[in-house]
Amino acid sequence: MTAEAQARKLRKEAKMQARRAQLALSRQDHGGPLAWRGWFDGSAHPNPGKLGIGALLLGPDGERIEVSEAAGYGSSSDAEYAALTAVLRAALGVRPVQLLLYGDSQVVINDVLGTTPAGAKGLEVQRATVVALLQQFPDVSLRWLPRHRNGEADRLSQLAIAGSVEKD
Repeated sequence: MTAEAQARKLRKEAKMQARRAQLALSRQDHGGPLAWRGWFDGSAHPNPGKLGIGALLLGPDGERIEVSEAAGYGSSSDAEYAALTAVLRAALGVRPVQLLLYGDSQVVINDVLGTTPAGAKGLEVQRATVVALLQQFPDVSLRWLPRHRNGEADRLSQLAIAGSVEKD
């Protein structure tokens, strides 16, 4: 087998492993009565461009924490990582017993979960920050969801970009 064929085979195996891991995550329990749920999204206009982040954190008793902030300049992956960091920091303020987080960036979620053979290039610092924050929670999970099911976080990230454009 040539080196190129071997590399293709390894990439295919890594993709299958990531799909299996994602499927296993989607089948996990959706949280107990004390679970907080959070959604995050980041946007770059254009890509790369101005960043906006949005996050929504909902508590078991109807608590609602929203984040909508301009986050400088960078790529869409930078924005997604910034949004994930923001929702984690917001959750630190309430110290949930269980935290379920959802985002629509497969790049960021797979990078954080380590389901890809090599981490995303250029995002090492962001990954380390998120991993350190995740370790501060007793029970936390991170799951991918389709973009159309992440509307509130997307709306908040778009509002942040719109607000930063008005200020310029």
